[in-house]
Amino acid sequence: MHHLDISGGPYTIGRAMGEQGREAFAERILPSDDYRRLTPALHDGWLADVGERIRRAFPACFEELQGLAEGLAQPLERVLLWNCRGDLSPTGPEGCTSVAVAAGDEAWLAHNEDGNPALRDACFLLQARPDDAPAYLAFCYPGSLAGHTLGANAAGFAYTVNNLRLIESRRGIPRMVTARALLACTDTADALHLLDSTRRAGGFHFMMADTGQRRPLSVEAPWQGVSAIPATPLAVHANHLVHARFRNLPQRITDSSAARQRRLEEWQTLRQGPITPEELWTLLGDRQHPQLPIHRQAADDPDAENTLASVLFRVTPHGIHGQLRPGPDGPVAWEGGWS
Repeated sequence: MHHLDISGGPYTIGRAMGEQGREAFAERILPSDDYRRLTPALHDGWLADVGERIRRAFPACFEELQGLAEGLAQPLERVLLWNCRGDLSPTGPEGCTSVAVAAGDEAWLAHNEDGNPALRDACFLLQARPDDAPAYLAFCYPGSLAGHTLGANAAGFAYTVNNLRLIESRRGIPRMVTARALLACTDTADALHLLDSTRRAGGFHFMMADTGQRRPLSVEAPWQGVSAIPATPLAVHANHLVHARFRNLPQRITDSSAARQRRLEEWQTLRQGPITPEELWTLLGDRQHPQLPIHRQAADDPDAENTLASVLFRVTPHGIHGQLRPGPDGPVAWEGGWS
């Protein structure tokens, strides 16, 4: 797995990320069906409106997008369009599986990051030290802002992200920009306030925890609102709304998402005794369903997704420790954190 270690302001960090993903963006993303289907969804003035909203609400994120475009050697509008893909085409690809556990005085967040297998060797682990925000770690796709997959920061806040395939969206802050802004939050209360106070165009699900409380939350955040449920002692989530407040909203539930959610809930119901990190890695690697497993490696996956990375964050009173692998049964690609 590629690593990018960078310090500086938003523009500098964005530019370095763009340079890292320049070839893959030009040769694999721009010619893809995923990119081509975005343009017909645009309305007159949509990108200009969204860009101005980002500039006003999250100026550092806007600077990072400008740097990203420079590093990619692409027009800003093209890069902004790609970072709005979950809002313009909300039923599109990118899945994931997340589990949160309250384990005594610790919180554990386990996550499979599922995405386009054609980008596997172009994804990278970013370790950034912004000038005016906490240092952070994130798994990144080429051409995309950090923060919409998994992340943790030196302030003691960690989270994982699941795609929601909402049928409806609205004009507002792109969900990937909102997720990027979360990397600067100090704790779960700060993150929930940011989500509540932002007019969001789309939505994600988050598992989140902080070193102050160690009370992990399952947070569904479609643009219609925010639902935060404590993981007591655990919570599970795939790629569709399951909280009572939102489960009846218009959404697309793929066969894979439904099967993974059923398997997670079955495990949640049947398991006994204290949970161990080894058990969570085993769950992330579960292939009980022959066609629709949690650990996705099939070339004919119905959502055209494979597991690209797996992470386990342990959030303790003393800091955050994480381990990242290219898959739940793969070698350790990164291990570290903050204390």
